[in-house]
Amino acid sequence: MSYADANGVKLYVEETGTGYPIIFVHEFAADHREWETQVRYFSRNYRCITYAARGYLPSDVPENDAAYDYTHFADDIAAVIRHAGVPKAHVVGLSQGAYATLMFGLRHPQMASALVAAGCGSGAVPNQREEFLKQLKNQKPGS
Repeated sequence: MSYADANGVKLYVEETGTGYPIIFVHEFAADHREWETQVRYFSRNYRCITYAARGYLPSDVPENDAAYDYTHFADDIAAVIRHAGVPKAHVVGLSQGAYATLMFGLRHPQMASALVAAGCGSGAVPNQREEFLKQLKNQKPGS
Protein backbone atom coordinates (compact mmCIF):
# COMPACT_ATOMS: atom_id res chain seq x y z
CA MET A 1 0.00 0.00 0.00
CA SER A 2 1.08 3.54 -0.73
CA TYR A 3 -0.36 6.96 -1.48
CA ALA A 4 -0.43 8.78 -4.82
CA ASP A 5 -0.36 12.58 -4.82
CA ALA A 6 -3.19 14.00 -6.94
CA ASN A 7 -2.53 17.74 -6.83
CA GLY A 8 -2.29 17.75 -3.05
CA VAL A 9 -4.93 15.06 -2.41
CA LYS A 10 -3.51 11.76 -1.13
CA LEU A 11 -5.04 8.69 -2.81
CA TYR A 12 -4.65 5.30 -1.12
CA VAL A 13 -3.24 2.75 -3.61
CA GLU A 14 -2.87 -1.05 -3.45
CA GLU A 15 -0.97 -3.19 -5.96
CA THR A 16 -1.00 -6.93 -6.56
CA GLY A 17 0.77 -9.02 -9.19
CA THR A 18 3.26 -8.23 -11.93
CA GLY A 19 2.98 -7.59 -15.64
CA TYR A 20 1.15 -4.98 -17.66
CA PRO A 21 -0.79 -2.60 -15.36
CA ILE A 22 -4.56 -2.54 -14.96
CA ILE A 23 -6.07 0.32 -12.95
CA PHE A 24 -9.45 -0.46 -11.35
CA VAL A 25 -11.71 2.54 -10.59
CA HIS A 26 -14.52 1.88 -8.11
CA GLU A 27 -18.15 2.96 -8.12
CA PHE A 28 -19.91 5.51 -5.90
CA ALA A 29 -21.37 2.97 -3.45
CA ALA A 30 -18.14 1.03 -2.86
CA ASP A 31 -14.40 1.52 -2.55
CA HIS A 32 -11.18 -0.05 -3.83
CA ARG A 33 -12.01 -3.35 -2.11
CA GLU A 34 -14.89 -4.07 -4.51
CA TRP A 35 -12.34 -5.29 -7.08
CA GLU A 36 -10.98 -8.10 -4.87
CA THR A 37 -12.31 -10.95 -7.04
CA GLN A 38 -11.04 -9.38 -10.27
CA VAL A 39 -7.65 -8.60 -8.72
CA ARG A 40 -7.33 -12.16 -7.43
CA TYR A 41 -7.86 -13.46 -10.98
CA PHE A 42 -6.01 -10.90 -13.10
CA SER A 43 -2.99 -10.55 -10.79
CA ARG A 44 -1.83 -13.94 -12.07
CA ASN A 45 -0.71 -12.18 -15.27
CA TYR A 46 -1.11 -8.43 -14.67
CA ARG A 47 -0.08 -5.75 -12.23
CA CYS A 48 -3.45 -4.88 -10.67
CA ILE A 49 -3.76 -1.44 -9.10
CA THR A 50 -6.76 -0.33 -7.07
CA TYR A 51 -7.19 2.93 -5.23
CA ALA A 52 -9.68 4.65 -2.98
CA ALA A 53 -11.06 7.69 -4.81
CA ARG A 54 -10.93 11.11 -3.19
CA GLY A 55 -13.58 11.27 -0.50
CA TYR A 56 -13.21 7.55 0.35
CA LEU A 57 -11.05 6.61 3.32
CA PRO A 58 -8.19 5.95 3.67
CA SER A 59 -7.70 8.53 0.87
CA ASP A 60 -8.08 12.21 1.69
CA VAL A 61 -11.58 13.65 2.05
CA PRO A 62 -11.39 17.24 0.79
CA GLU A 63 -13.88 19.64 2.39
CA ASN A 64 -14.26 21.87 -0.66
CA ASP A 65 -17.14 20.78 -2.94
CA ALA A 66 -15.14 21.92 -5.98
CA ALA A 67 -12.64 19.11 -5.25
CA TYR A 68 -15.25 16.60 -6.49
CA ASP A 69 -15.64 17.87 -10.06
CA TYR A 70 -15.42 15.13 -12.70
CA THR A 71 -12.12 16.56 -13.96
CA HIS A 72 -10.51 15.76 -10.61
CA PHE A 73 -11.73 12.15 -10.71
CA ALA A 74 -10.33 11.78 -14.25
CA ASP A 75 -7.03 13.42 -13.35
CA ASP A 76 -6.77 11.21 -10.25
CA ILE A 77 -6.48 8.18 -12.52
CA ALA A 78 -3.55 9.87 -14.27
CA ALA A 79 -1.98 10.57 -10.86
CA VAL A 80 -2.27 6.88 -9.93
CA ILE A 81 -0.64 5.85 -13.23
CA ARG A 82 2.21 8.31 -12.69
CA HIS A 83 2.57 7.02 -9.12
CA ALA A 84 2.87 3.47 -10.51
CA GLY A 85 5.75 4.68 -12.67
CA VAL A 86 4.31 3.48 -15.96
CA PRO A 87 3.58 5.45 -19.14
CA LYS A 88 0.16 3.88 -19.76
CA ALA A 89 -2.25 1.27 -18.46
CA HIS A 90 -5.53 -0.50 -19.07
CA VAL A 91 -8.22 1.30 -17.05
CA VAL A 92 -11.39 -0.43 -15.85
CA GLY A 93 -14.18 1.56 -14.22
CA LEU A 94 -17.61 0.74 -12.84
CA SER A 95 -20.52 3.23 -12.66
CA GLN A 96 -19.09 6.49 -11.26
CA GLY A 97 -15.66 4.97 -11.90
CA ALA A 98 -16.69 4.27 -15.50
CA TYR A 99 -17.56 7.92 -16.03
CA ALA A 100 -14.20 8.91 -14.54
CA THR A 101 -12.56 6.35 -16.85
CA LEU A 102 -14.21 7.86 -19.94
CA MET A 103 -13.24 11.38 -18.89
CA PHE A 104 -9.70 10.14 -18.22
CA GLY A 105 -9.58 8.72 -21.75
CA LEU A 106 -10.57 12.09 -23.18
CA ARG A 107 -8.24 14.13 -20.98
CA HIS A 108 -5.23 11.76 -21.05
CA PRO A 109 -5.53 9.49 -24.12
CA GLN A 110 -1.77 8.97 -24.29
CA MET A 111 -1.90 7.23 -20.88
CA ALA A 112 -4.59 4.67 -21.81
CA SER A 113 -3.94 1.45 -23.68
CA ALA A 114 -7.54 0.30 -23.16
CA LEU A 115 -10.66 1.60 -21.41
CA VAL A 116 -13.47 -0.50 -19.97
CA ALA A 117 -16.49 1.51 -18.84
CA ALA A 118 -19.10 -0.74 -17.22
CA GLY A 119 -22.49 0.61 -16.15
CA CYS A 120 -21.52 4.14 -17.07
CA GLY A 121 -25.00 5.65 -16.95
CA SER A 122 -27.11 7.48 -19.44
CA GLY A 123 -26.06 11.08 -19.20
CA ALA A 124 -24.54 13.97 -17.35
CA VAL A 125 -25.59 17.39 -16.18
CA PRO A 126 -25.85 19.78 -19.15
CA ASN A 127 -22.60 21.73 -18.63
CA GLN A 128 -20.60 18.51 -18.26
CA ARG A 129 -22.31 16.99 -21.30
CA GLU A 130 -21.39 20.05 -23.38
CA GLU A 131 -17.76 19.85 -22.21
CA PHE A 132 -17.68 16.12 -23.03
CA LEU A 133 -19.02 16.73 -26.55
CA LYS A 134 -16.54 19.55 -27.10
CA GLN A 135 -13.66 17.26 -26.07
CA LEU A 136 -14.92 14.51 -28.37
CA LYS A 137 -15.10 16.94 -31.27
CA ASN A 138 -11.51 18.07 -30.66
CA GLN A 139 -10.09 14.53 -30.53
CA LYS A 140 -7.92 13.49 -33.45
CA PRO A 141 -8.52 10.05 -34.97
CA GLY A 142 -6.13 7.48 -33.56
CA SER A 143 -5.17 9.56 -30.52
